[in-house]
Amino acid sequence: MIDNIKITLRKFKGNLSENPNLESQGNSFKSEVYRLYNYEGKEKEVYLLLKYNPDKQELVIKNSIRKWYLGGLSLLDLTEKTANKAFSKISKILGIDMKDFRKATFTKCEIGLIIRPRIPVGQLVPMIVKYSTFKRYNISCETVGFKGEDVELKMYDKTQELLDKNKKKGKYDQKAKEKAFKALSDRNYNFFRIEFDMFDKQSFINKDMAHVRTIGDILDNYLALYSFWVKEISRVVLLNKLVMSKDMTPKQYMIARVLEIDGFVSFESNCLKRGKGNVRSRLLNEALEVIAQFSNLRKYDVNKFKVDILKNLRRIGKKEENLNVDALAKILFKDEDDINRE
Repeated sequence: MIDNIKITLRKFKGNLSENPNLESQGNSFKSEVYRLYNYEGKEKEVYLLLKYNPDKQELVIKNSIRKWYLGGLSLLDLTEKTANKAFSKISKILGIDMKDFRKATFTKCEIGLIIRPRIPVGQLVPMIVKYSTFKRYNISCETVGFKGEDVELKMYDKTQELLDKNKKKGKYDQKAKEKAFKALSDRNYNFFRIEFDMFDKQSFINKDMAHVRTIGDILDNYLALYSFWVKEISRVVLLNKLVMSKDMTPKQYMIARVLEIDGFVSFESNCLKRGKGNVRSRLLNEALEVIAQFSNLRKYDVNKFKVDILKNLRRIGKKEENLNVDALAKILFKDEDDINRE
């Protein structure tokens, strides 16, 4: 669940300059800068960045906890158990009592999971057209995102991201990685990362998680992060091939034809140019109803997407002993009968 994060620990009195596990990067804006590399070694360039301001006795730790603990090329996510182990390991290396480390606050925080959709990511990305009222963006057929004022939903091809970030490692190494990932893809192992980037404390407040303020709060409420993630993902809209049905009203047929020709993004953009807000809202809701009622059930659609997510949650449930996957399934599917489509 937890990935990139920015942690702030106040009243830190340790001496980082004498810590053999850290590599000094000099000073920046009155702060000592260090890198804490993970078990893979310096050459893999997976590290936590530490900035310590001795005047304020303030230590800031940032970067990906997930990659640091599990490995730069890992396709696993931190569970409740491994997250506790990761933070415990950091506190031990830095000589911080875990009770004090749990009091550390955080700002930027990514909450995400890697799922395995049954179709290639390049086919899935263009189909994802809406999340809440956020503005959509996409990068080729590898990434699609929706950006709000304090939260950003980002979904992307995880294997492609790993390949892109590791091109500096050398041609032989890169070709070996490409061959390995292609072998996974050929066996229909597609890895799609879905993450919510929480910009600050207000992000948590707005998502009914105001009680999550410290590292201790994250660890104590770790399983609740799954509920947040599932609830928000259930709001994502996919547009696939529509079936022009005789059951459509004339208006529904017109909307379906416009969606088929222009796509949902253009449809939504044109709606925003309309006059009053209630007119725009009604048109968008009618379009969403058309998508829900007349999507081609033989093709990949939002329900199949949710089933793929549920399968992934069940895989995670084998490691997350206290995770109630059935409860998450009810959040994910509005209609419980849809669960049976698995």
